[in-house]
Amino acid sequence: MTWDKLTDTLLESGALSADWEQIFRTTPRDRFTPDRIRVDGEWIDRTAHPDRWAAAVASDLPLVTQVYDGTSTPSSSSSMPTVVATMLRHLDVAPGMRVLEVGTGTGWTAGLLASRVGAENVVTIEADPGLAIDARAQLATMGRTPTVVAADGMLGHPAGAPYDRVHLTAAVQRLPGALIEQTRPGGVILVPYGTAFCNGALARLTVADDGESATGPFVEDVAFMWVRDQQPDSGEFDIDDVRYGPSEIDPADVADSTDAAFAVGLRLPDVFRQSVAAPYDRLGTGRLEVWDGISYAHCRLADREGKHAVSQSGPRNLWDEVTAEYRWWQRQGAPGLDRFGLTVSVDGQRRAWLDGPGDVVG
Repeated sequence: MTWDKLTDTLLESGALSADWEQIFRTTPRDRFTPDRIRVDGEWIDRTAHPDRWAAAVASDLPLVTQVYDGTSTPSSSSSMPTVVATMLRHLDVAPGMRVLEVGTGTGWTAGLLASRVGAENVVTIEADPGLAIDARAQLATMGRTPTVVAADGMLGHPAGAPYDRVHLTAAVQRLPGALIEQTRPGGVILVPYGTAFCNGALARLTVADDGESATGPFVEDVAFMWVRDQQPDSGEFDIDDVRYGPSEIDPADVADSTDAAFAVGLRLPDVFRQSVAAPYDRLGTGRLEVWDGISYAHCRLADREGKHAVSQSGPRNLWDEVTAEYRWWQRQGAPGLDRFGLTVSVDGQRRAWLDGPGDVVG
Protein backbone atom coordinates (compact mmCIF):
# COMPACT_ATOMS: atom_id res chain seq x y z
CA MET A 1 0.00 0.00 0.00
CA THR A 2 1.18 3.53 -0.74
CA TRP A 3 0.67 6.56 1.49
CA ASP A 4 -1.91 8.01 -0.92
CA LYS A 5 -3.86 4.75 -0.89
CA LEU A 6 -3.81 4.67 2.90
CA THR A 7 -5.06 8.26 2.99
CA ASP A 8 -7.90 7.24 0.65
CA THR A 9 -8.77 4.40 3.02
CA LEU A 10 -8.79 6.72 6.04
CA LEU A 11 -11.14 9.09 4.21
CA GLU A 12 -13.49 6.31 3.20
CA SER A 13 -13.64 4.95 6.75
CA GLY A 14 -14.44 8.38 8.17
CA ALA A 15 -11.39 8.40 10.45
CA LEU A 16 -9.84 11.23 8.43
CA SER A 17 -12.02 14.28 7.88
CA ALA A 18 -11.91 15.99 4.48
CA ASP A 19 -10.30 19.14 5.88
CA TRP A 20 -7.23 17.11 6.85
CA GLU A 21 -6.87 15.23 3.54
CA GLN A 22 -4.35 17.46 1.77
CA ILE A 23 -2.24 17.89 4.90
CA PHE A 24 -2.07 14.10 5.34
CA ARG A 25 -1.06 13.59 1.72
CA THR A 26 1.73 16.16 1.97
CA THR A 27 2.94 14.99 5.40
CA PRO A 28 3.69 11.29 4.89
CA ARG A 29 4.71 9.26 7.90
CA ASP A 30 7.90 7.97 6.27
CA ARG A 31 9.47 11.43 6.52
CA PHE A 32 9.34 11.12 10.31
CA THR A 33 10.08 7.42 10.81
CA PRO A 34 13.54 6.22 11.92
CA ASP A 35 15.38 3.59 9.95
CA ARG A 36 14.78 0.89 12.55
CA ILE A 37 11.25 0.09 13.69
CA ARG A 38 9.50 -2.79 15.41
CA VAL A 39 6.26 -4.16 14.00
CA ASP A 40 4.36 -7.02 15.63
CA GLY A 41 7.37 -7.79 17.82
CA GLU A 42 9.90 -7.87 14.97
CA TRP A 43 12.54 -5.25 14.27
CA ILE A 44 12.78 -4.09 10.63
CA ASP A 45 15.87 -2.26 9.42
CA ARG A 46 15.37 0.06 6.46
CA THR A 47 18.84 -0.60 5.04
CA ALA A 48 18.49 -4.37 5.12
CA HIS A 49 14.80 -4.57 4.18
CA PRO A 50 13.76 -1.35 2.43
CA ASP A 51 10.57 -2.77 0.92
CA ARG A 52 9.32 -4.22 4.19
CA TRP A 53 10.15 -1.00 6.00
CA ALA A 54 8.29 1.09 3.41
CA ALA A 55 5.28 -1.21 3.50
CA ALA A 56 5.11 -1.05 7.29
CA VAL A 57 5.35 2.74 7.38
CA ALA A 58 2.57 3.08 4.79
CA SER A 59 0.32 0.65 6.67
CA ASP A 60 -2.29 1.35 9.31
CA LEU A 61 -0.14 -0.11 12.07
CA PRO A 62 1.60 1.32 15.13
CA LEU A 63 5.38 1.37 14.83
CA VAL A 64 7.60 1.00 17.87
CA THR A 65 10.51 3.38 17.44
CA GLN A 66 12.24 3.07 20.82
CA VAL A 67 12.28 0.73 23.82
CA TYR A 68 13.45 1.18 27.39
CA ASP A 69 17.08 0.15 27.86
CA GLY A 70 17.51 -3.57 28.40
CA THR A 71 13.84 -4.35 27.83
CA SER A 72 11.35 -4.93 25.04
CA THR A 73 8.90 -2.41 26.53
CA PRO A 74 8.16 0.43 24.09
CA SER A 75 9.12 3.92 25.20
CA SER A 76 8.19 5.72 21.98
CA SER A 77 6.19 4.89 18.89
CA SER A 78 4.49 6.21 15.79
CA SER A 79 0.77 5.68 16.34
CA MET A 80 -1.61 4.03 13.89
CA PRO A 81 -2.60 6.55 11.20
CA THR A 82 -6.26 5.77 11.95
CA VAL A 83 -5.74 6.79 15.58
CA VAL A 84 -3.83 9.95 14.63
CA ALA A 85 -6.53 10.99 12.16
CA THR A 86 -9.29 10.27 14.68
CA MET A 87 -7.58 12.28 17.40
CA LEU A 88 -7.01 15.25 15.11
CA ARG A 89 -10.68 15.15 14.15
CA HIS A 90 -11.69 15.28 17.82
CA LEU A 91 -9.12 18.00 18.53
CA ASP A 92 -11.05 20.24 16.10
CA VAL A 93 -8.29 22.76 15.43
CA ALA A 94 -8.54 25.74 13.11
CA PRO A 95 -5.86 27.94 11.54
CA GLY A 96 -4.40 30.38 14.04
CA MET A 97 -5.21 28.34 17.15
CA ARG A 98 -2.47 27.90 19.74
CA VAL A 99 -1.74 24.18 20.28
CA LEU A 100 0.36 22.41 22.91
CA GLU A 101 1.32 18.83 22.12
CA VAL A 102 2.65 16.64 24.93
CA GLY A 103 4.72 13.78 23.51
CA THR A 104 6.57 14.75 20.33
CA GLY A 105 7.85 11.28 19.51
CA THR A 106 8.97 11.22 15.89
CA GLY A 107 7.47 14.65 15.21
CA TRP A 108 4.87 13.44 12.71
CA THR A 109 1.80 14.76 14.54
CA ALA A 110 3.57 18.06 15.25
CA GLY A 111 4.21 18.33 11.51
CA LEU A 112 0.54 17.76 10.76
CA LEU A 113 -0.54 20.34 13.33
CA ALA A 114 2.02 22.90 12.11
CA SER A 115 0.58 22.62 8.60
CA ARG A 116 -2.93 23.24 9.91
CA VAL A 117 -2.55 26.05 12.44
CA GLY A 118 0.85 27.49 11.53
CA ALA A 119 4.19 26.38 12.94
CA GLU A 120 4.43 29.53 15.04
CA ASN A 121 1.32 28.41 16.93
CA VAL A 122 2.53 24.91 17.85
CA VAL A 123 4.56 23.94 20.91
CA THR A 124 5.48 20.27 21.23
CA ILE A 125 7.19 18.77 24.30
CA GLU A 126 9.26 15.60 24.42
CA ALA A 127 10.70 14.05 27.59
CA ASP A 128 13.59 12.38 25.73
CA PRO A 129 16.15 15.00 24.63
CA GLY A 130 17.46 12.77 21.84
CA LEU A 131 13.99 12.31 20.36
CA ALA A 132 13.38 16.04 20.60
CA ILE A 133 16.57 16.79 18.66
CA ASP A 134 15.71 14.26 15.95
CA ALA A 135 12.13 15.51 15.61
CA ARG A 136 13.22 19.16 15.41
CA ALA A 137 15.72 18.31 12.65
CA GLN A 138 13.22 16.28 10.67
CA LEU A 139 10.55 18.97 10.91
CA ALA A 140 13.06 21.52 9.65
CA THR A 141 13.77 19.46 6.53
CA MET A 142 10.10 19.91 5.61
CA GLY A 143 10.14 23.63 6.34
CA ARG A 144 8.07 23.28 9.49
CA THR A 145 9.46 24.88 12.59
CA PRO A 146 7.17 24.52 15.59
CA THR A 147 8.70 25.09 19.01
CA VAL A 148 10.16 21.74 20.11
CA VAL A 149 10.94 21.59 23.83
CA ALA A 150 12.86 18.84 25.64
CA ALA A 151 11.18 18.80 29.04
CA ASP A 152 8.62 17.13 31.27
CA GLY A 153 5.36 17.48 29.36
CA MET A 154 3.33 17.13 32.54
CA LEU A 155 4.50 20.65 33.43
CA GLY A 156 3.34 22.06 30.13
CA HIS A 157 5.06 25.09 28.64
CA PRO A 158 3.86 28.26 30.39
CA ALA A 159 5.82 30.55 28.08
CA GLY A 160 3.50 29.69 25.19
CA ALA A 161 0.22 29.76 27.13
CA PRO A 162 -2.68 30.15 26.95
CA TYR A 163 -3.44 27.39 24.47
CA ASP A 164 -6.66 26.78 22.58
CA ARG A 165 -5.94 23.08 22.37
CA VAL A 166 -3.78 20.67 24.39
CA HIS A 167 -3.08 17.31 22.81
CA LEU A 168 -1.48 14.40 24.69
CA THR A 169 -0.03 11.40 22.87
CA ALA A 170 0.54 9.22 25.94
CA ALA A 171 -1.95 7.84 28.45
CA VAL A 172 -2.38 9.28 31.93
CA GLN A 173 -4.08 8.23 35.12
CA ARG A 174 -3.75 11.76 36.50
CA LEU A 175 -4.10 14.88 34.36
CA PRO A 176 -1.82 17.58 35.81
CA GLY A 177 -3.43 20.82 36.89
CA ALA A 178 -0.70 22.72 35.02
CA LEU A 179 -2.18 21.64 31.69
CA ILE A 180 -5.62 22.91 32.71
CA GLU A 181 -4.15 26.20 33.90
CA GLN A 182 -2.37 26.68 30.57
CA THR A 183 -5.52 26.10 28.51
CA ARG A 184 -7.82 29.04 27.95
CA PRO A 185 -11.42 28.84 29.25
CA GLY A 186 -13.44 27.04 26.62
CA GLY A 187 -10.31 25.39 25.27
CA VAL A 188 -10.05 21.63 24.74
CA ILE A 189 -7.70 19.06 26.25
CA LEU A 190 -7.62 15.78 24.33
CA VAL A 191 -6.04 13.07 26.46
CA PRO A 192 -5.80 9.26 26.42
CA TYR A 193 -6.94 8.26 29.90
CA GLY A 194 -6.84 4.96 31.72
CA THR A 195 -6.69 3.23 35.05
CA ALA A 196 -4.49 0.45 36.36
CA PHE A 197 -7.36 -1.87 35.42
CA CYS A 198 -7.93 -0.68 31.84
CA ASN A 199 -6.00 1.44 29.36
CA GLY A 200 -8.14 3.09 28.16
CA ALA A 201 -10.21 5.74 26.39
CA LEU A 202 -9.82 9.13 24.78
CA ALA A 203 -11.23 11.98 26.87
CA ARG A 204 -12.24 15.29 25.28
CA LEU A 205 -12.27 17.80 28.13
CA THR A 206 -13.40 21.42 27.91
CA VAL A 207 -11.92 23.91 30.37
CA ALA A 208 -14.52 25.71 32.49
CA ASP A 209 -15.11 29.45 32.30
CA ASP A 210 -13.33 29.97 35.63
CA GLY A 211 -10.33 27.94 34.45
CA GLU A 212 -10.44 25.78 37.57
CA SER A 213 -11.50 22.48 35.99
CA ALA A 214 -11.99 20.59 32.75
CA THR A 215 -14.79 18.17 31.98
CA GLY A 216 -16.04 16.13 29.08
CA PRO A 217 -16.92 12.71 27.68
CA PHE A 218 -14.82 9.77 26.59
CA VAL A 219 -15.10 9.74 22.81
CA GLU A 220 -13.02 6.79 21.54
CA ASP A 221 -11.60 3.44 22.59
CA VAL A 222 -7.81 3.93 22.44
CA ALA A 223 -4.81 2.44 24.20
CA PHE A 224 -1.57 4.43 24.37
CA MET A 225 1.76 3.94 26.07
CA TRP A 226 1.70 5.48 29.53
CA VAL A 227 3.30 8.78 30.41
CA ARG A 228 6.65 7.67 31.79
CA ASP A 229 6.00 8.40 35.46
CA GLN A 230 2.40 7.13 35.49
CA GLN A 231 2.80 3.55 34.31
CA PRO A 232 0.79 1.30 36.64
CA ASP A 233 2.91 -0.62 39.11
CA SER A 234 1.69 -3.55 41.15
CA GLY A 235 4.03 -2.80 44.04
CA GLU A 236 5.18 -5.54 46.38
CA PHE A 237 2.93 -7.88 48.30
CA ASP A 238 2.99 -11.22 50.08
CA ILE A 239 0.55 -13.95 49.12
CA ASP A 240 -0.52 -15.68 52.29
CA ASP A 241 -3.71 -16.70 54.08
CA VAL A 242 -5.21 -17.65 50.71
CA ARG A 243 -8.99 -17.96 50.48
CA TYR A 244 -10.47 -20.18 47.75
CA GLY A 245 -13.84 -20.38 46.07
CA PRO A 246 -15.77 -20.29 42.78
CA SER A 247 -16.44 -17.20 40.69
CA GLU A 248 -19.91 -15.75 40.27
CA ILE A 249 -18.98 -14.33 36.87
CA ASP A 250 -17.03 -15.52 33.87
CA PRO A 251 -13.73 -13.62 34.03
CA ALA A 252 -13.64 -13.58 30.23
CA ASP A 253 -16.66 -11.25 30.33
CA VAL A 254 -14.41 -8.70 32.04
CA ALA A 255 -11.16 -9.50 30.26
CA ASP A 256 -12.64 -9.46 26.75
CA SER A 257 -14.89 -6.41 27.06
CA THR A 258 -13.23 -2.99 27.00
CA ASP A 259 -16.49 -1.36 28.06
CA ALA A 260 -16.83 -3.62 31.10
CA ALA A 261 -13.16 -3.41 32.08
CA PHE A 262 -13.11 0.37 31.69
CA ALA A 263 -16.18 0.74 33.91
CA VAL A 264 -14.70 -1.55 36.56
CA GLY A 265 -11.47 0.45 36.44
CA LEU A 266 -13.30 3.72 36.99
CA ARG A 267 -14.95 2.22 40.07
CA LEU A 268 -11.74 0.55 41.31
CA PRO A 269 -8.99 2.90 40.08
CA ASP A 270 -6.32 1.44 42.39
CA VAL A 271 -6.70 -2.16 41.20
CA PHE A 272 -4.25 -3.52 38.60
CA ARG A 273 -5.27 -6.25 36.13
CA GLN A 274 -3.47 -8.59 33.81
CA SER A 275 -4.16 -11.83 31.98
CA VAL A 276 -1.55 -14.56 32.41
CA ALA A 277 -0.98 -18.21 31.68
CA ALA A 278 0.83 -19.91 34.55
CA PRO A 279 3.25 -22.69 33.54
CA TYR A 280 1.69 -25.10 36.02
CA ASP A 281 -1.87 -24.62 34.70
CA ARG A 282 -3.24 -27.13 32.27
CA LEU A 283 -3.21 -26.02 28.62
CA GLY A 284 -5.79 -23.36 27.83
CA THR A 285 -6.64 -22.52 31.42
CA GLY A 286 -5.22 -19.02 31.81
CA ARG A 287 -6.15 -16.66 34.59
CA LEU A 288 -7.11 -13.08 35.25
CA GLU A 289 -5.03 -11.54 38.03
CA VAL A 290 -5.87 -8.41 40.02
CA TRP A 291 -4.03 -6.70 42.86
CA ASP A 292 -3.63 -3.36 44.62
CA GLY A 293 -0.05 -3.80 45.86
CA ILE A 294 -1.18 -5.43 49.10
CA SER A 295 -4.12 -7.68 48.29
CA TYR A 296 -4.08 -10.15 45.42
CA ALA A 297 -6.60 -12.34 43.61
CA HIS A 298 -6.85 -14.41 40.51
CA CYS A 299 -9.58 -16.34 38.74
CA ARG A 300 -8.88 -19.32 36.51
CA LEU A 301 -10.70 -18.91 33.20
CA ALA A 302 -11.33 -22.53 32.28
CA ASP A 303 -12.85 -23.71 35.55
CA ARG A 304 -14.26 -20.58 37.15
CA GLU A 305 -16.97 -22.55 38.95
CA GLY A 306 -14.49 -24.89 40.58
CA LYS A 307 -13.92 -24.82 44.32
CA HIS A 308 -10.38 -23.46 43.86
CA ALA A 309 -10.99 -21.30 40.78
CA VAL A 310 -10.63 -18.05 42.71
CA SER A 311 -7.71 -17.37 45.04
CA GLN A 312 -7.75 -14.25 47.22
CA SER A 313 -5.31 -12.98 49.81
CA GLY A 314 -4.70 -9.81 51.74
CA PRO A 315 -7.12 -7.50 53.56
CA ARG A 316 -9.38 -7.03 50.51
CA ASN A 317 -11.36 -9.67 48.63
CA LEU A 318 -10.45 -8.12 45.31
CA TRP A 319 -12.22 -10.61 43.07
CA ASP A 320 -15.43 -10.04 45.02
CA GLU A 321 -15.00 -6.31 44.43
CA VAL A 322 -14.40 -6.82 40.69
CA THR A 323 -17.50 -9.01 40.56
CA ALA A 324 -19.60 -6.39 42.34
CA GLU A 325 -18.49 -3.63 39.98
CA TYR A 326 -19.11 -5.79 36.94
CA ARG A 327 -22.64 -6.41 38.23
CA TRP A 328 -23.03 -2.65 38.73
CA TRP A 329 -22.02 -2.09 35.10
CA GLN A 330 -24.63 -4.63 33.97
CA ARG A 331 -27.34 -2.92 36.03
CA GLN A 332 -26.61 0.37 34.27
CA GLY A 333 -27.39 -1.29 30.95
CA ALA A 334 -23.82 -2.29 30.08
CA PRO A 335 -22.91 1.27 29.00
CA GLY A 336 -20.25 1.87 26.37
CA LEU A 337 -17.29 4.17 26.85
CA ASP A 338 -19.14 7.10 25.33
CA ARG A 339 -21.63 7.23 28.21
CA PHE A 340 -18.84 7.89 30.68
CA GLY A 341 -16.95 11.11 31.22
CA LEU A 342 -14.39 12.78 33.42
CA THR A 343 -14.02 15.98 35.42
CA VAL A 344 -10.57 17.06 36.60
CA SER A 345 -9.81 20.10 38.72
CA VAL A 346 -6.65 22.17 38.87
CA ASP A 347 -5.95 20.87 42.38
CA GLY A 348 -5.83 17.30 41.12
CA GLN A 349 -9.27 16.03 42.10
CA ARG A 350 -10.85 13.82 39.44
CA ARG A 351 -14.34 12.39 39.17
CA ALA A 352 -15.58 9.89 36.64
CA TRP A 353 -19.27 10.07 35.77
CA LEU A 354 -22.00 8.31 33.83
CA ASP A 355 -24.28 10.24 31.43
CA GLY A 356 -23.46 13.58 33.07
CA PRO A 357 -21.17 15.22 35.65
CA GLY A 358 -23.88 14.95 38.29
CA ASP A 359 -23.77 11.14 38.35
CA VAL A 360 -20.36 10.42 39.83
CA VAL A 361 -19.23 6.79 39.60
CA GLY A 362 -15.55 6.83 40.53
